[in-house]
Amino acid sequence: MRSVDHAIDVLEAMARVGGAVGVSHLARQTGLSKAAVYQILATFERRRFVIRDPGSTLYRLSWALYELGSGVVRDVDLSRTARPHLDMLARQLGESVLLGILDGDEVLYLDRGEAPFELRMVANTGRRGMLHATASGKVLLACSGDTELWDRLLRRGLRRMTAATITDPDRLRHDIAEVRQKGYATCWQEGEVGLCSVAVALRDYTGATVGCLTVAGPSTRLTTGTLQAHLAPLRAAAHSIETHLGARHAPARSAAQPFPY
Repeated sequence: MRSVDHAIDVLEAMARVGGAVGVSHLARQTGLSKAAVYQILATFERRRFVIRDPGSTLYRLSWALYELGSGVVRDVDLSRTARPHLDMLARQLGESVLLGILDGDEVLYLDRGEAPFELRMVANTGRRGMLHATASGKVLLACSGDTELWDRLLRRGLRRMTAATITDPDRLRHDIAEVRQKGYATCWQEGEVGLCSVAVALRDYTGATVGCLTVAGPSTRLTTGTLQAHLAPLRAAAHSIETHLGARHAPARSAAQPFPY
């Protein structure tokens, strides 16, 4: 098994370089002998995982790796990956769990985990939600680097849904900045009276945000006092989904990023 580890070390070192690299450099990066690196590269070359530059002794990653990676991407689907986690989390918390994505200027809910207690107001599959008035929308807005999205949102106006809806642009900017700092978004009856929610982002193997995971419940059960009890299992489920999507590790959700708007 050690030889497999060494072979992977060589591949990862080549990936970090991002171009043609020689045996000596790889030996220094991996701590292996030049002879060991050469033997590994020779095997990879026979299997088309690396290719040697013509007229040189430098190697670079080749198309066989791309073919393998493409197969993984084809097999990974957000909805299919998240499906078992939605029902599991819903059973654990006793609340509805929603899987959402950013679609245009709205949240589109792809799937939901069924809670023991039905909530008529919770979004069903195919329903859309506003970015400024849902926890799902706010976490997706916070993770989006699309300045035009923000501009469109403000030009259209922040529609009031309830007395708690954030309609002031400066207040929303502050709220979204807090979402980036905390790593999660909340909604306290801002979209529908009596409904509260908490959401976290879902990231794939590239680190890009591909969706969000949200727990939604009545204001009598999902409160500021019970938030942390809901948040910990939510983050754990998101971690599992991200791992299956190829993320190396769960992103540091408390890490702040400058808010550009």
